[in-house]
Amino acid sequence: MSAIKTMVSWACTLLCFATAVPTFAQTPRATAPPTPAPATTAAPAAAPEKTIEVNRAAKVVLVEGDVAAYSPTRQKRALVVGGTVSEGDSIVTGKDGELHLDMEDGGYMSVRPNTKMRFVKYQAKGEDTDSAVFSLLEGSLRSVTGWIGKFNPAKYTVRTPNATVGTRGTDHEPFVIPKGSSLGEPGTYDKVNEGGSFIQTPGGRADVAPNQAGFVPQEKGAKPRVLNEIPKHFRAGRFDQRFQGKHAEVLAGMDKRREARRAEIKQKLPPAKAGAPTERAQRQQAQKEKREAARAKREEARKAREAAKEAAKKEKEDNRKAVLDAAEAAKAEKAEHASKVPQKLHPLHK
Repeated sequence: MSAIKTMVSWACTLLCFATAVPTFAQTPRATAPPTPAPATTAAPAAAPEKTIEVNRAAKVVLVEGDVAAYSPTRQKRALVVGGTVSEGDSIVTGKDGELHLDMEDGGYMSVRPNTKMRFVKYQAKGEDTDSAVFSLLEGSLRSVTGWIGKFNPAKYTVRTPNATVGTRGTDHEPFVIPKGSSLGEPGTYDKVNEGGSFIQTPGGRADVAPNQAGFVPQEKGAKPRVLNEIPKHFRAGRFDQRFQGKHAEVLAGMDKRREARRAEIKQKLPPAKAGAPTERAQRQQAQKEKREAARAKREEARKAREAAKEAAKKEKEDNRKAVLDAAEAAKAEKAEHASKVPQKLHPLHK
């Protein structure tokens, strides 16, 4: 009976345990959150294409016959009256071609037939940096120089295959005859109508005065010289009457044209930059401030050295004086001590 009660008791215990244990639901498997679709961002707006300002060199006032212009990328274009020629452009004329240009610096130029030339460098903004460099490969031109030739004569040059032609406020006619031509001896010529010019090579220089012509042959090391007479290939162009009084006209209107050009350049600048210093001026100011700071630093160091030197000198003088004072004090003390000690007389003095 006791055994039966024990077995019933164990059965009840097991049943109670089974009902007491909680049933754990299966933990759901963690799932990654859905990947959000990538945000669509608007493509950045294309930066505005930079436009490179090309220095305008001249305005076309006459075109006759076969005349063509080529850009620096060799793009050919026809020239018309009212059109422009810019820095980097090349001009080619045929046997009947002639081109007249009102130059940006107030000068005037005609490009004669059978000519190949290029505006290598040209800036006419009324500044000290203005310059005009032409390359004359073949043929001839006539030029009355403007303010570049007057104010910056060293920056006005005509380069030929074997020489450099410079001017001094001039109406002149550079001429290049290539090898094989029937016009005359190959080389570089320059005829002066008014003003003055020079032809220069590594072999020397020749100064050309009005109603003279200079020449240097194509031979290597040849020295330029002034010819005894003007060669026959210098013939007046079909429209040379346009040059009558042109030199005096250019000189009379030069300053006004220069000021007008300066005003035009200033007007083109953005308002915020119109009165702002140029990049060159900013660099110069920064260099000036740097030099002044270095000078101030050197001056400060010099003063510090002098102060240290004076301090050392004073310390040395104070030490010397202290030693002398100590010596004087010791001497005085010794004398005082000696005066207080009674003197013993020698037996013979008693």
